[in-house]
Amino acid sequence: MAVGRLSGAWIHQVVAEGYPEGVQRRALLDHFALLLVSRRSSRGAKGRLARRLYGRLLALQRRGLIVQEGGLVRPLALAREPNAALPEPGPVLERLLFKALLAEDGQGDGHTPAGLLNARRGFISGALEAGWTLEQASRVLGVGIAEAAQVLEERLVGPKKN
Repeated sequence: MAVGRLSGAWIHQVVAEGYPEGVQRRALLDHFALLLVSRRSSRGAKGRLARRLYGRLLALQRRGLIVQEGGLVRPLALAREPNAALPEPGPVLERLLFKALLAEDGQGDGHTPAGLLNARRGFISGALEAGWTLEQASRVLGVGIAEAAQVLEERLVGPKKN
């Protein structure tokens, strides 16, 4: 399958040259799927491509080349120093992050507001248990610190009932 050809340099080039104002992560996935996934590809090829793309986007974000906020991927005008404040996620956190990003993009099993909340809660909780700060977890997830704290608060208190 062609997913192995997806590189961080290529992704950065596409985002910087094709979408200088930013692009929705889902549209970026569709762009690469159009190029790399054919009708003859095996079942689940787009999901594997999404996993590879989200991992590469995280690496580009850690290197300070892009910013992800609320599902929007934007290139930075000038490359900054690598962001050492973001720790390397282990395989468990990487999986939880993948699920949260899929839910945010409206794909996978969690494409409902409750599914999105649960996926974000799972990642933030796992990150805090792994020793991350709330600010680090929220930055990797692409949400504000206040929103991340609200997600955790709703977990402890439960959803608000009207």
